[in-house]
Amino acid sequence: YDNLMDFSITFGGLPAGVPKLVIAFGVFDGVHPGHRLIVAETCRLARERGALGAAVTFVPHPRAVVGRPGDAPELLIGVEERLKRLCTCGAAVTGVIDFTPEFGTLEPEEFLAGLLRRRDFELAGICVGEDWRFGRRGRGDAALLERFCAANELGFRAVKRLRYGAEDISSSAVRALIRQGKLDEARGMLGSAPCLAGTVVSGFHIAGKELDAPTANLKLEYGVLPPDGVYAGSAEVGARRFPAVMNIGFAPTYGGSERRIEIHLPGFSGNLYGSPLTVELLGFLRPERKFDSPGALKKQIVLDISGADKIFNQNYCEVTR
Repeated sequence: YDNLMDFSITFGGLPAGVPKLVIAFGVFDGVHPGHRLIVAETCRLARERGALGAAVTFVPHPRAVVGRPGDAPELLIGVEERLKRLCTCGAAVTGVIDFTPEFGTLEPEEFLAGLLRRRDFELAGICVGEDWRFGRRGRGDAALLERFCAANELGFRAVKRLRYGAEDISSSAVRALIRQGKLDEARGMLGSAPCLAGTVVSGFHIAGKELDAPTANLKLEYGVLPPDGVYAGSAEVGARRFPAVMNIGFAPTYGGSERRIEIHLPGFSGNLYGSPLTVELLGFLRPERKFDSPGALKKQIVLDISGADKIFNQNYCEVTR
């Protein structure tokens, strides 16, 4: 492969020189327990090989590039959070491959040959999930990787899927559970509370004036929406964590026609417009419904806040308000 196209890997935590790396490859969306096991096996193999354990992901999601239109999944978390979580579970080095249309045309053997050609690191091994596929049309698999690693005297691990109850743990399964409103099951499978992340944008300025419950309107960038309704959650703003009451839906009391995510943070005062905000989904409070008057809705919001407080207290030791 003398004319092999070089592909971009942007590393974080890569030491100077030409370090030896054992690399885990995958999208790792959500960094669920199965992903964490892959990173643990990568680090174990790295120690055996006198190398550093690395985790390399892909941006954008491969199916956004090589899949059919609309085939790309909604990502559970953004790439920055993904890399942070990969580091937290043990990766000494993290990397991002720019998944371009050209990269998507690489044959599996071309991708692997490209790893051997790298001048910024020396490949010492590869670790993947047992059913990971790669290369043009997903032709590369664990068997091909094992042969490649054996031929080049590299370490190799193919990690079996973990199960949660009767189901294999996967990012797709987590997404399906959230869409069904099964937040407890989604949290159990993911190993952490599902999140909604985005930017706070201007709303209709009704809740603060009429309902004494100002809301942050979230323009969603990452996360999967559960069914419409009112949810309890939490949000970290600065150094403090606040309980959150989220309404997902159309605000029918006010005749809304656009699906929105409105978040009230009891005890918070300040301006969040234009700021990034991540909110954990901790529990379901009630369905969204139309009230006879703003006054009736205002009374219900007081009950919603109380319910959100209770769920928040079950998850965090101290209410920060």
